[in-house]
Order: sequence, then structure tokens, then C-alpha cells
Amino acid sequence: MAVPKVFKRESEVEWENHFMVDGAKIQWIYSPEKDGSPITVMKVLIDKGVTLPDHRHPDQPDLIYPLRGKATMFIEGEGEFPLEPGMVVQVPKNALHSIRRVEEELLLYNVFAPGTPYRPGKK
Repeated sequence: MAVPKVFKRESEVEWENHFMVDGAKIQWIYSPEKDGSPITVMKVLIDKGVTLPDHRHPDQPDLIYPLRGKATMFIEGEGEFPLEPGMVVQVPKNALHSIRRVEEELLLYNVFAPGTPYRPGKK
């Protein structure tokens, strides 16, 4: 397993197409497979009008920090609510969730602990 770097510059990490949906990209900043990191840190960029479909993370919660943009978030057991900068969302482990109605290009900072597996982007 690789030893995690103490730091990375954003310019060192390429954006990849999202593995779930067209119109979204992921920047895998740290992940177990790529860096030997015990957590996953990523940025997700979602175009206006795109929906990130319902999905679950069975092994870890998902911490979401919106950096810019505006959308609607759905979390099982909570319902829908506005997703925008100035808030932090913790999606419980294995909870069904999605990002809907992206009104402005959305940039998210995501953290998973323990780390979630790296998934190559759609070609």
C-alpha cells in the first residue's frame, strides 16, 4: 500500500468524469487505493440541470460541504432540503440519498471515513 503524501496541490489531481452520471466530475484528492489514505477526500462538480441519482454508501457516512452552487438534497428519513454553501451535511451510513434540481453549477467537498473505494470515471 502506498504511503499517503503529507500534502498535495490541487493542480496535481486531475478531474475525472463521474462514474454514475454524465455532466459531473470528481477530483479524487485522497483515497485508499490511490494514496493509501484511510479516508477519501474528493471534490465533486455537478453541472446545472444534472441529477446525481439515488445511491447509498453501505460502509461509511458521507460528509458534504458545498463550496458553491445551489441544488436540492434528498436523504432517506429526512426528505428534501436546499443544498447551498454555508452548510455541512452528514449523510448517515447506508442512507439512500441524491442531489436533485441543480439550479447553479454545484461544487462539493466530500469526505468519507473510512475511505470509499476509487471508481474510475465514465469514458
